[in-house]
Amino acid sequence: MTKSKSRHPGFSGVGLRRIEQIMEDYVAEGKSAGMLTLVSRDGSTAQLSCRGYADIAGARPIRENTIFRIYSMTKPITSVALMTLFEQGHFQLDDAAKHWIPALGKLEVYQQGRPDSDVTIRQLLTHTAGFSYGFEPETYPVDKLYAEIWRQRIHDQTLEQIMQTVLELPLFARPGTLWRYSIATDICGYLVELISGMPFADYLQQTIFDPLEMVDTAFEVSADKIDRFATLYGYTDDDPLGQIETIDRSPFISAISGVPVRLHSGGAGLVSTANDYRRFAQMMLNRGELEGQRIITPETVALMTSNQVPENLLPLSFNGVAPGPFSGYGFGLGYSINMDPANTGAAGSLGDFGWGGLADTYCWVDPKKSLVAILMQQYIPSLYHAGRKDFRDSVYAALT
Repeated sequence: MTKSKSRHPGFSGVGLRRIEQIMEDYVAEGKSAGMLTLVSRDGSTAQLSCRGYADIAGARPIRENTIFRIYSMTKPITSVALMTLFEQGHFQLDDAAKHWIPALGKLEVYQQGRPDSDVTIRQLLTHTAGFSYGFEPETYPVDKLYAEIWRQRIHDQTLEQIMQTVLELPLFARPGTLWRYSIATDICGYLVELISGMPFADYLQQTIFDPLEMVDTAFEVSADKIDRFATLYGYTDDDPLGQIETIDRSPFISAISGVPVRLHSGGAGLVSTANDYRRFAQMMLNRGELEGQRIITPETVALMTSNQVPENLLPLSFNGVAPGPFSGYGFGLGYSINMDPANTGAAGSLGDFGWGGLADTYCWVDPKKSLVAILMQQYIPSLYHAGRKDFRDSVYAALT
């Protein structure tokens, strides 16, 4: 049930043990079924701990090779994939995306008619294109439409089919006038498919997963890996740690249900392990390269990890670390960017970047400290507990 590695010259032993104690407390208090934390500095593991269970009923512990739904931690991977096509000269960031997806040229803003400008690829990558996610259906009529069309039917259609469906919905806002977390990265995945001429999953496999040896990252869990797949838990009316998804009904598994995994979602579709995601994050820390495999150039990494959102659209309404519109965060091409460490609500460094997932997984990269940190668990909704912030704070407190 417990595995730890907690010695590194760049950290205090007391500080690293404090990270583990925080995990112990979260599990003991029933705030999480199980947690895995991984901290790497200068490319070597400083802290790796597994606490609690991947499956409570089966008493199956979290292990280093446990497979997790990473949900929106898919977004940085999709963004990198799209930027490889940028590097190949297929588009410029401010090109209108309707050149590849004509339906984007026919969009209307809810109760406002046609927008006065086209959706650009930069806006899709930065969540400023005017789309939404359907998270607030009781507040916004447009979100009610997204909730009914996007969130309820997302697993019933292929990427092409869901794009045809969702692009009939009105925009939440005019392009370029609002930062709103949205389905835009799924549209980026569709762009990868159209521009490359390859199925999205195949392009990710060939361009990112194979070169980086991310052997457990995919849009579904294969039959031989099901026993490594963590159960999804979350807050319910009956149980603050209730089981949300059973294996036989998981949209990430076709081997049991016989229902194929149709949607390859660039916004939230991947499963992965801590080690696989560490390899991806280390590549970004290394400015686009890992162990001789270059994925993108240092210049592209710098572009992706610098704020691309105009000042008048800040602060972000959602920053991926803690609830609240903290003014210290901007957004790059797929990542939240730390622009002002004193105003982020959590410990960090100028220029650190990261993002998390719906089941409260989280990863950030700190170039100033040569640091990669990953939190893996399976609890919905994200940010219901302060685990991400507590993890960040404890990592920086442990630095020497």
